[in-house]
Amino acid sequence: MDLVLRRFATRDASALTALLHRAYAELGERGLNFTAVDQDEATTLARASAGQTWVVEDEAGLFGSLTMSMPPGGELQGLCAEARRPGRAWLNQLAVDPSRRGTGVASRLWAQGRAWAQEAGATHVGLDTAEPATHLVELYRGWGFAEVERICWPGKRYASAVMVRDLPAQP
Repeated sequence: MDLVLRRFATRDASALTALLHRAYAELGERGLNFTAVDQDEATTLARASAGQTWVVEDEAGLFGSLTMSMPPGGELQGLCAEARRPGRAWLNQLAVDPSRRGTGVASRLWAQGRAWAQEAGATHVGLDTAEPATHLVELYRGWGFAEVERICWPGKRYASAVMVRDLPAQP
């Protein structure tokens, strides 16, 4: 079976939960209590269903995922002025199995999410990530995001950098 990029299906909740735990384990070991470190299947299903979620798989199973929403969720809008701006799509969660990092999976997922946001009429994409996760901040900078705000999610032990990038209009 070849690599497949497709939309999340309810039946993927268990496999996606396991992927999230693997992908976020190193962040948890650093004391960053991202939700994905230990979320249960119900949380995975709720978060994946709150936006558009894509998964990447091959014969070995799921090894990548990205979730985006437009507009951003209500709790985020309550914390973040950028999330309340018109035309905002939000990159909510990105995960790549540690064994597959550096192979272009994250970029392929981001291209899918970006295309979806453009088709939905978004003018910008925002995201938030833990400031101490500097490798993630650098990844997003490389994708054209710039830091514009700082927020603190309730219950998290870190501040999050809010990052935004423009989207060109669909031709």
